[in-house]
Amino acid sequence: KTHVNLAIDFVPLTFSSEHYALYLKYQSIRHAGGGMDQDSRDQYAQFLLQSRVRTHLIEFREPSDRRLSMVSIVDQLADGLSAVYTFYDASEPRAKYGIYNILWQIRWAQECGLPFLYLGYWIRESPKMSYKSDFQPMQGLVHGRWAALGTA
Repeated sequence: KTHVNLAIDFVPLTFSSEHYALYLKYQSIRHAGGGMDQDSRDQYAQFLLQSRVRTHLIEFREPSDRRLSMVSIVDQLADGLSAVYTFYDASEPRAKYGIYNILWQIRWAQECGLPFLYLGYWIRESPKMSYKSDFQPMQGLVHGRWAALGTA
């Protein structure tokens, strides 16, 4: 409920210096030293702004001052939404933007009549990806077939 008042806007899938600045800030806080915190404009654009499917770029802004708090790139597929990437103001560690965003995407998929939300690649042993297992039921593509996955 913390972020229910965020202003949500679907914007064109194009480069924005405001988005890029938030992306670099997010990377420098959440993934410092991982390489992506040094992404050039071209690397950022190549990673997030090139798509062969129906892709949405969504801004989440604070209603009071229109400050950009979060950006999501989401593919809309025939059977679900695919969470390509979300970045946010990670300087507010207790804000829980990521959790809010997944819940928002689940609701959006339901409103679209889509049965699935794909949270993307998951490495069970990676602490940075562990949040994905908080959303159940969870399935994964194992040896070419979708199968139920546990949390442990």
